[in-house]
Amino acid sequence: MRWRFLLLCFLPAVCAAASESLLREVAEKWLAERNRWAFTQHVREFDGDTVVRERVERFDPTAGDGRRWRLLSFNGAPPGPEFAEAWERRKNNQRRRKITKAADYFDFDRAILLADSAERVRYQLPLQSGVEWLFPTDKLELVITIHRPTRALEQVQARISEPFRVALGLARVLDIDMDVQMEPPPASDPADAKPTGSATAVVTKLGRRVEYAWSDFTHVASPPENAR
Repeated sequence: MRWRFLLLCFLPAVCAAASESLLREVAEKWLAERNRWAFTQHVREFDGDTVVRERVERFDPTAGDGRRWRLLSFNGAPPGPEFAEAWERRKNNQRRRKITKAADYFDFDRAILLADSAERVRYQLPLQSGVEWLFPTDKLELVITIHRPTRALEQVQARISEPFRVALGLARVLDIDMDVQMEPPPASDPADAKPTGSATAVVTKLGRRVEYAWSDFTHVASPPENAR
C-alpha cells in the first residue's frame, strides 16, 4: 500500500513536469516555424463610421526582406505600380525583431495549466515582461492547446483583458480576438497541417479606428537566409 500512497503523492508533480516539458517543446517548434507561414492581412481605416482607406496585403517570408510584404489592393482596386512600389518599400524597410529562443519571449515559469487529459493539454502562457514589447504584456492572455498523442500545436487563442495605449500614447488597442485551430495533417506529411479560424485586432491611431484581420494562412518553404 505504501507504494500506492507514494505514487498518489508524486504522480501529479511528475505529470505537471511532463506537461511543462511538452509546452516548451511545442513552443520552440512554433517559434522555429515563424518564417514558414504566409498570410493575407486586411486593413480598414475609419473616419467615424466611414471606411476611408482599405488595403489587402500579403506577407510571404520566402520572398526575402525586400519583397516579403506586397500590396494586393487599395480601396477595392489594384494599386498603381508607383503607389504599390512606394508602399512596399516603406513596409519592407520596417525593422523586425530578431527572435532567438522561446524562453526569451514566453514566461514558462508562470504558465498556468488549464486542462490536462490523455488527448490534450491546455496552458495559459504569459509573455516575458523583460522583453521590449510594444504593449503591456499583462494585458494579453495567450492560451495554447496541445494535442498530446502527436505532440502538435492544436489551437492558439489570444485576447486582451482591457484596452491599453501604445506608441507613446498615440495609439490605443481596443480589442484583440484570435482563435486559430490547426487542421489535422495527413499522416504522410505533418507539414501539410493548415490553420483555420480567425484573428482580428482593433486599434485607434490619433483618434481614428483601424481594424485588422488575418486569413489565408499557407505553410511555405524555408525562406532564404536574408529573410530570417
